[in-house]
Amino acid sequence: MSCVYKGEIINTELSANAKGGTEMMRQRFVDLVDKDLQDKVAVHLSRPRELKDDVLNILWCHDLAEDPENKILGDGGWEKFDHFVFVSAWQRDQYILRFGIPYSKCTVIYNAVEKVFAPKEKPLDTIKFVYHTTPHRGLELLVPIFDALAKQYDNIHLDVYSGYEIYGWEQRNEAYKGLFTNIEAHPNMTYHGVKSNEEVLAALDDAHIFLYPNIWKETSCIALIEAIKSQVICIHPNYGALPETAQNATIMYDWNEDPQVHANYAFSVARQVLESMKQNENYFQGFTYSDRFNLARNSVQSFQVMWNTILRNLTNGGQG
Repeated sequence: MSCVYKGEIINTELSANAKGGTEMMRQRFVDLVDKDLQDKVAVHLSRPRELKDDVLNILWCHDLAEDPENKILGDGGWEKFDHFVFVSAWQRDQYILRFGIPYSKCTVIYNAVEKVFAPKEKPLDTIKFVYHTTPHRGLELLVPIFDALAKQYDNIHLDVYSGYEIYGWEQRNEAYKGLFTNIEAHPNMTYHGVKSNEEVLAALDDAHIFLYPNIWKETSCIALIEAIKSQVICIHPNYGALPETAQNATIMYDWNEDPQVHANYAFSVARQVLESMKQNENYFQGFTYSDRFNLARNSVQSFQVMWNTILRNLTNGGQG
C-alpha cells in the first residue's frame, strides 16, 4: 500500500490518493517517531511491493490476515521481514495462526486518535445517530434498521458520512448510489458524503448514538474509538477486533452471519436504548466512559512511546 523509507513516504498506485485511517496513522508515525530511528527502517503499511536492502524491513499490518496480498507471507515468506506491527492483538493472533509468525517478531501498537475526551451536555430534543465509515462495513443494514426505528420515534435523525473518495476509489460508490439516494430521500436521514476528519469529529461532538451493524471484520476501528471519545453511545456486534477496540465501553450484541437476524439484534438493542433515554433523562449523560475506556491506550503519546521503544530495540539488535 505504501512505505515509510528512512522517514520518506513512498506511495504505490493504490495509496497515492488515499486519506483513510491507515494514511492518518502513517502521518502520525512520520510526525512523532524519532527521526534517527526512522532513518534505519522501512515500514511497510500492508501490501509491500519492494523490500529494502540497507535498512530493517517492518511490516505494519492493517489488513486482515486472509487478504490475498498477504500470500507472500506463506511458506515462510514472513522471514523476509525483521518485525511485524499489528493494530490489535486479535489481528496479531490471526496472522500467527495463518502464517506461523513467532510471537517474538510481533508487537501490537494501537491506533492513535488525537481526539481528547471531554464530557459535555448534549441536548436531547433530537436524538442524533451518526455513521462515519465506509459503506461496505454495515451501511446497507443500518439504513433499513434506522428506517424502522424512525417509524416508532419521530425525534431521531441519522447523519451519514460515507464514501470511497477517502481512498481515491470514487468508482466504488456506484454500487451504493441507490442506498445513498434512499438516505437523501428520507426525512430523518442526511447524506453528507465524505468530509474532513475535523468535520466528522465536530459531528460526533453533537451526536448521541453510533449504531454500527458491522458486517466487515475490523482489525481495529478508528471510527469506534473516535465515537467513544466523543461521548457517543456505541452499539455494535462482537465481531473481529471490535470487542478489543471497545474495551467494555460500548453496548455489544452477538454477531450473526444471517443479515436479517443481525439486523433484528441491532434494531432491538437500539430500540431499548431509545426507550431508556425516553424514560430516564439522565440515561445518556451516564455514558461518559471516563471510568471504562482506557484513553491512554489510543493516545498519540502511547503511540509515540511504543514505536520509539520497539525501533530502538530492533536497531540495537533486539527482538522488539
